[in-house]
Amino acid sequence: MFAQLWRRLTGARESSAPASVDSAPVAISTIAGPSDDDAPPATAATAPAENVATDASLHRSLNWRCKVLLDGATREARLSDGPALVEGLRTATDSVIRQPPAAAQQALRVASDPNTPVAQVTRLFENDPMLAQGLLRQANSIYYRSTGAPCTSLHAGVLRVGMKGVQGVLMSSMVQQMLCRPGGAYDAQVQRVWSHMQRTAPVARALAPAFKVDPETAYSLALLHDVGKLVVFDHVSRLRHEHRRDVRMPDPFFGQLLGHLHEPIGGLAVLHWDLGGEAAHAVAEHHRRPVPAEPDLVTECLHVSECVELAHTNFTKLHWDRIWEEGGITTDVIAVQELLRQMED
Repeated sequence: MFAQLWRRLTGARESSAPASVDSAPVAISTIAGPSDDDAPPATAATAPAENVATDASLHRSLNWRCKVLLDGATREARLSDGPALVEGLRTATDSVIRQPPAAAQQALRVASDPNTPVAQVTRLFENDPMLAQGLLRQANSIYYRSTGAPCTSLHAGVLRVGMKGVQGVLMSSMVQQMLCRPGGAYDAQVQRVWSHMQRTAPVARALAPAFKVDPETAYSLALLHDVGKLVVFDHVSRLRHEHRRDVRMPDPFFGQLLGHLHEPIGGLAVLHWDLGGEAAHAVAEHHRRPVPAEPDLVTECLHVSECVELAHTNFTKLHWDRIWEEGGITTDVIAVQELLRQMED
């Protein structure tokens, strides 16, 4: 994947190709923040107190962004399916964010327990060919294959990638099982978003040391960073089923919808899946708009990694000064550039 990456990133010509749905979203930095009155009652009554607070904060952000989006909609957008889609997403309850398969959630809980024996973790993969394939592919990737010997057994694969690596494999499978077919041109967009998430994950893992972030945590969060877009597409699929026709709205409006709403929706999805408040915060703030008042190295890592992946995919040059300024990045840029050089090697 990363052959000639460094040369592309530091000297490639600007691409004239149109931006895809996984490009950077419309900036929302000029929007004033919502008030506490915009928050719905917290729905995660049985969750830890910090998760309830995060849930309320994300709903405030989502409500405000929905209002701004609809207030600025064109007449064409208002007469389309766009407002119904926005109103459906605004609640971001269980009726909007579907739960992953129970087996995937159980497997993640088992792998997240540091006291789980390796043999028990290995059994998670033995009866699922797709999971087994994902584990061995991960174990034999450039990142893990420090010797020339390939990994051919599941037990060895678990030992090689470690428990956090196993969680990344399981998380990738969980999200992939939730991909939908919303119909029309949206089907291809779903695949582009998921491919972008998959490509960003190894970049985040490789750059994590520069941000003093655990590499496997960075990998898993990067796999989730645009999951809010997948939730949007899932709701488009539901509207299509209800209307018994393809969902219709202007492309510019849908692009703005994805850009404005995917962060808080993604954070709420992570909370609904019991992945924790810290993960929800990282997903909900990975574009760093506005820049946080205090250093947040996890979102710095995700933000820079996404910029790197998009530049690589779109064959454009990385403008380091602009990324650092707009993202409020505090990490040493030279350290990040050095890790990118190592990725090429």
